[in-house]
Amino acid sequence: MFYRRPMAAFFDDLRALELEPREMAVYDMPIGLRQLHQDPESGAEHHLVRYPPGMKARRHTHSVAHTIVVIDGAIEVDGQVLEAGSYVHHPANTVMHHQPAPGRGCLFVIMFHGPFDVTLAS
Repeated sequence: MFYRRPMAAFFDDLRALELEPREMAVYDMPIGLRQLHQDPESGAEHHLVRYPPGMKARRHTHSVAHTIVVIDGAIEVDGQVLEAGSYVHHPANTVMHHQPAPGRGCLFVIMFHGPFDVTLAS
């Protein structure tokens, strides 16, 4: 359930939220996505993301720093598998790679410290 009051947003069970399918050039199949928050002044965005099992990602960068908190399943970030309850932060313009851990899916919150953008790494 979603609750709103001025300047605050509350979600009482992220695992139960419905996500919209989204195709992106970074991924070889659609991911589930739902925006949780967008700050009108800084452009910061928070999203709930579900990676399906078997999805593959390409190396990429974002022009702003971002933080991932794993809610369910496991994600592979830069070759390291992170289980539910894990946290990772990438500075702006860092080449990175994140996808679901082998044979698993994952649900996570990603918080961009400014407006979202993505550039594929060469």
